[in-house]
Amino acid sequence: MKKCLVALILLAFLGSPSLGAKQSVAVEAEKPASSTRLITEQQKLFSVKISAPQKVAANEEFMIKADLKKETEEDLTMMSGTKLFVYIIKDSSGKQINSYPIKSAGMIWVFKGEAGKKTSENYKYKIKEPGVYEVSAIGEFAIEQDGSYKFHKIQTDSKKVVVEKKKELK
Repeated sequence: MKKCLVALILLAFLGSPSLGAKQSVAVEAEKPASSTRLITEQQKLFSVKISAPQKVAANEEFMIKADLKKETEEDLTMMSGTKLFVYIIKDSSGKQINSYPIKSAGMIWVFKGEAGKKTSENYKYKIKEPGVYEVSAIGEFAIEQDGSYKFHKIQTDSKKVVVEKKKELK
């Protein structure tokens, strides 16, 4: 019963005011000091990595992939929103250009045993204007420790994506 109550409170904390509601968000992210860092920096439980194409054509959908990798041998129970990562895309002036709805329903992940286990998530996006962009992702989740959940964030490196003018077929 206590765990269910904690889970409900945490879902409310990670999500919007009403369960299942959608909200449009634009998240401003700061550049990480190192390639992968826990913002809480209490323990290095996970590492993250982002993959994206180096070049894409303007107005064509492309895929960004974020990986969360377990770095510890201990068993962990993790809770997150429906999406584990928030994706940030910035133009050359540093302005974030993407926003999207976040569903507040929660997911529970159980990581047993060995380090090195991964979970991956994909995000599709289309950039209309040619230019140089930076993409990154922030994993937001809570880990059960000593009977309560503690909130964590971990940010990927930024990756540059060059968006080129679409070539016309002759």
